[in-house]
Amino acid sequence: MKYLDKCDWLARWREYFLAWYDEGKVDEKAEEAREFSKQYLDSGVVSVSGGKDSMVMLHILSAVKPNLHVFHWDHGPWLMPREIEEEILRNIRLTAPKARLTVEQYRFGWSEKARYDWKPWYRAFFSTLKTLTEELGLKYHLLGVRMEESLRRRSRGRVVEKRFWVEVHPVYYFTWRDIWAYIFKHNVPVPRFYLTYAKTLGWSNVRLTTFHDREFERYGQPTVDGVLMWRFKRQKPHF
Repeated sequence: MKYLDKCDWLARWREYFLAWYDEGKVDEKAEEAREFSKQYLDSGVVSVSGGKDSMVMLHILSAVKPNLHVFHWDHGPWLMPREIEEEILRNIRLTAPKARLTVEQYRFGWSEKARYDWKPWYRAFFSTLKTLTEELGLKYHLLGVRMEESLRRRSRGRVVEKRFWVEVHPVYYFTWRDIWAYIFKHNVPVPRFYLTYAKTLGWSNVRLTTFHDREFERYGQPTVDGVLMWRFKRQKPHF
């Protein structure tokens, strides 16, 4: 994330987050996450979207087990512009160069209809993940879920029994300040569009999601995307 050094407006935020790193005892939280996760890594797959939370999780866990099983879901060009997808894959490989990376593509994501009909997404994603864990003989699915994000996630807990696997959340106790402090401290690479969204929405609200996706209409996300990511709205994807 060295490109942040070139952004003058970020100077005060960098200072703030680096100060929070010590004040918020982020290093201690990262060590706790490493120790907690050790019991799951040999039989687990680490799911990395490429967003801030999953990249921090990947950075923490790759220090424990460099050859992690890593799974990344490519949403397709109508939901994830190719330049952002390419940046995400570069970031994953840079952060965990020895990881055993599996990338699966959402084939319905190669159609504009994917922006309006998200039910096939859930079926395809969980079916693919089920097949992957069965083929690899894995039991645990590690995600960058944080309890601060919603009451539902807080109530479900850090380890959640699912039908086909056990869901584990290594950075569960991290706050949004902790996440950004860790990113600035360790130069964890995240997509550059975060800068634009953070400047507009605030650091606490910015997150990686599919773009121009009507599933998130109730949160106002397509409207925000229409302003900040307008050039991708009607741009024909490059296949």
